[in-house]
Parts: sequence; C-alpha cells; structure tokens
Amino acid sequence: MNFEYTNIIDSKYRPKLFYKKNKSDRRVGVEIEYSNLPLLNSAAVVSSLFGGNIVEVNKYKVVLKKTKYGDFTFELDAMFLQKIESKGLFTKLSSVIGTISSDINDLLEKTSKKFIPFEISSPPIPISKLPLLDNMIDKLRLQGALGTTYSFQYAFGVHFNIEPPSDEMGDILKIFKSFLILQKWIEVQSELDIARKMSPFINDFPKEYIRLVVNKEYNPDKEHFIEDYLFYNPTRNRVLDMLPMLAHWDEKRVRKQLPDEKINPRPTYHYRLPNSKIDLFRWNLSVEFQLWVIVELLANNEKLFEEMSEKFFKKIEKAIFSKDEWVEECQKCVLELLS
Repeated sequence: MNFEYTNIIDSKYRPKLFYKKNKSDRRVGVEIEYSNLPLLNSAAVVSSLFGGNIVEVNKYKVVLKKTKYGDFTFELDAMFLQKIESKGLFTKLSSVIGTISSDINDLLEKTSKKFIPFEISSPPIPISKLPLLDNMIDKLRLQGALGTTYSFQYAFGVHFNIEPPSDEMGDILKIFKSFLILQKWIEVQSELDIARKMSPFINDFPKEYIRLVVNKEYNPDKEHFIEDYLFYNPTRNRVLDMLPMLAHWDEKRVRKQLPDEKINPRPTYHYRLPNSKIDLFRWNLSVEFQLWVIVELLANNEKLFEEMSEKFFKKIEKAIFSKDEWVEECQKCVLELLS
C-alpha cells in the first residue's frame, strides 16, 4: 500500500475504531514474536516506556506488573517448544545446532536463538494508543530484536486481539464476513512470509465453511455460530482465530470439544496473520493494523459489503477459484472504500 493511503487510513479511518457502540474505549492487545533479545532485557525495555515492576517467574517467563494499562508478559514460546519436542524434531535439529544436551537450559540456549521465538503479550490498550506500542517496537529493534525476515529459519508472527465494537452477533458476524472476503487480498498486502505460510499455525478456513458464512442467508445466533465454527474449525490454527470469542460466550461448550487447546476466553478477534518484522526500520504495528481497519471499513459500507459478498459467494461456488482475479476485485473495492 502506498504512503498516501497509509496516511489516509491512519488519520481518517483508524479513529473510527477508537470507541465501541457504548462510547467506551475500544481496545486491542498485541502478541509479538521475535528473537535475539532475552526476556529480562525485553522487560527492561518495555518498563522504560510503561513503568511497572519486573517479576521473573522462571527462566522462561517474566511479567511486567502494574503498568498503566495492565501486565505485560514475556515468554519463551513453550507451546512451540512442546510441539517440536513431541515430533522428535530436537534430534533432527542436532545436525544444525550440534549435539543435544540433556540440560534443558543448554537446549534452550541453543535452540531459542534459531528456532523458538520469544513472545511479548501486551495488555489490552485503547486502539487510540496503538502508537505507544510502535515506540516499544522501535526500542526493542534498537536493542537487537530480530523478526521473521531476518532468517529463513524464522516464522515469527504478530497477533492482534481486537475487541469487537459491541457484543451484538450482527456486528461481530459482519466483520468476520468482511475478513473472509478480503483475506486473500490481505495476504498479498501482508507479504506473508513463506515459512509462516507453510507453518500449521495460520491455516485457511475450509472452503465449505467460508461458503456457509458468506451466504447472505447466514445469520446465526451465538449458539449456532459456535456450533458451526467448532464443527468446521476444531483448532486454534486459523488466520483469524475466533475460539477466544466463542469461549468468552460459552467456555463450557468450547472446552468440552477442545479440552487440550490453550484458549484464553475474551471478547476478541484473534487475528494471527501478520509477520513480525520487528527488525525492519520502516515497520510498525500501526501500519500492520491498517489492513484490519480496511476489513471494518468494508463491514460498515452497506453497499460495497453487499456487492462484495455476492461476488465472493459466486466466485467460491465455482469449481476453480482464481485467487489473482479475486485479489484484483478486492483491490478495486479497497480503492473505492478509501476514495
């Protein structure tokens, strides 16, 4: 996206997301994966901006407590570690990182610099304050934090936890539909890293599910939305993970079907697609968030939303879906939204 459009989105359209329907601040939390900057050093950087008290929980987790906006958490990605351990990948990695030690600290010292991301999880902050996290990114970069573009071995992402504008099913569903419509265009704009695209963490929704949701006749209540979502998507590994929202609505129902998944119930869209480019000087979270702003612009434009819904539904009904043609159609739509 060119510089002119990024300025327009930031100055004119991002402010439309600042408040919920009830006029309270609408918030966003951010999870950032990176490497090459230990947890305590990272916490010290963030504390210099947000204050708070640094607490070392263990070697793999540090918490910055009682900042103005809440607690920041710094972790070695334990789930990632568990997954590669369960698949026996440490043994395979020994050809790259040398002999594997039985000492877990030695193991982590060797692997974390090459394969396992550190992760910062921010508390929810007002969307209007997102530039504060851009300052945090700048400081982490200057201290040596590295992102996914630094090495082909990295597949680091950024996750936005975006509060919906209201708790009404109609509002939540329309934004979800808009994301599905624009997803392929967003992937192009995001310059999605190949290593991340090949990873299992940001899989596409099944075509049958997309067809169900974008049908204009699909207007479920929360109970039926949960039922359909879990049937087609019994996993966290989606580009837009709705499980936190579903668990917020009915945790017992979600836990029953997915007892082993790590799900934090909260009213958010868990948007997992963006790359972590923390080492690139022109990259920041506000720019990355602009693609989500466009999703909501479409949701709030009745005429274009109806047109794009109908066109997309016809496209995916065909035996062969041309991604390039649809991305081109989305590009025309986005330019009209921003005009």
